[in-house]
Amino acid sequence: MKRIGYALGGIVLLSGLLGVASATRHDMPIDWGQAVSRGAIIAAALVVFFLVLPRWLKLPMQIFVAMISGVLAGWGFKLAGLEAFAIDYVNIFGTMFILLLQLVIIPLIFVSIICGVSGIGDPRRLGSVGFKAIGYYMCTTGVAVMIGLMCVNVIRPGAGRTDLQLSHSAAAQAAEAEQEQPSIGRVIQEDALPTVINNPIMAGQNPLAVIFLAILLGGALASLGGRAKPAIEVFKVLDKALIQLVLWIMLLAPIGVFALMSKAIAELGIEYVSSLAWYCVTVVAGLGLHFAFLVVVVVFVLARVSPLRFLKGIAPALELSFSTSSSAATLPVTIECTSRRIGADENVTNFMLPIGATVNMDGTALYQAVAVLFIAQVLNKDLSMAEQFGVFMSAIMVSIGTAGIPGGSIALMPLVLRQAGIDAQYIGIVIGLDRFLDMCRTLVNITGDSVGAIVVSRSEGAEIAPRPERE
Repeated sequence: MKRIGYALGGIVLLSGLLGVASATRHDMPIDWGQAVSRGAIIAAALVVFFLVLPRWLKLPMQIFVAMISGVLAGWGFKLAGLEAFAIDYVNIFGTMFILLLQLVIIPLIFVSIICGVSGIGDPRRLGSVGFKAIGYYMCTTGVAVMIGLMCVNVIRPGAGRTDLQLSHSAAAQAAEAEQEQPSIGRVIQEDALPTVINNPIMAGQNPLAVIFLAILLGGALASLGGRAKPAIEVFKVLDKALIQLVLWIMLLAPIGVFALMSKAIAELGIEYVSSLAWYCVTVVAGLGLHFAFLVVVVVFVLARVSPLRFLKGIAPALELSFSTSSSAATLPVTIECTSRRIGADENVTNFMLPIGATVNMDGTALYQAVAVLFIAQVLNKDLSMAEQFGVFMSAIMVSIGTAGIPGGSIALMPLVLRQAGIDAQYIGIVIGLDRFLDMCRTLVNITGDSVGAIVVSRSEGAEIAPRPERE
């Protein structure tokens, strides 16, 4: 009871401070009515996700409940005109959750790959796994882009939609408005939290460089034989410690997912969504077809694993990837689900999944192809087969360099647009729905990574069987 009392006291204090901050305006007195009501909203969410749900539900179900309630809350915020409150203050918990997950990404990639490469041991086997991984990544990404091109050419969501040509200017105006007089909550999310929750180890390094060094160091340790055993044991303990850190961070997943979902729904206007409905349907249909291809065909035929068993094992990672829109932030959970819940070879998983989270972006490649052809249709620009092949190749190459973070694909979309002869400013036509579609494509991205680890594990003769909980 004393512990619950302390928790309630902390919740009341935190929600009160955020409520007052949300009711504070520049050069205006505090609106105490708003402060109390908004503080009560935050307090209710914290009580539900920290004190109530953990007593009755396991973590995967808590995350699912958080997703549904986040959608409903975001819809309510939108109807009540509280979009700014959802984005600036409720989303503080979502930002904190993402930053905490990102805190362990680079060290986890480095340590996991070293453990995987040194565990594989035999250079010939390592070469075999690496060759199979590259072949799998290129084949599934190519299939994803072809599915996307097929869907956009059949549905033609942008045909006759010249009314959308000016939407990019509206998106630019909205972006400019966000830069004016940031609220206290925005300052907390953009300045305070990233300053505190920031890993100084390899900070700012490109994951590809970290992967390259880890592969070389892992191979060198493997070549030393018994002399390297103490160092390898240290890396294995570090790997377990990082996984334990992730498990602690995952206790914040329900409130983090709730915040992220409510922000996303509050940001999407119903009118704008309806105007891009067919575009959204096209992207989701393509992603759905590719997801079905991976789960029903690849998992069943090549990995010889039941699709239902796979979906049950990977469910926590799917839920987290959908809510965070980040395959990198989901990486620790993806590793845990693939190696323990599904039972892929641990060394193969530790080797492939960190690399896949950086270079294997099936959903992103599919999205890039659909978005570019949709913009071309809106602009009444018919692309020839040769130009569409150029989009096909560009989408594959760009997906390899896309960061596994929310909105990462938007930064590289101008390269694919340039291949189609379209000015980068027209990204504004589709950027309004990017957050929702980012959720969907991230789910497909991490599914492709997990399936690849299982397929390669099976091809290497490993038994795919669930393992007990980590000690």
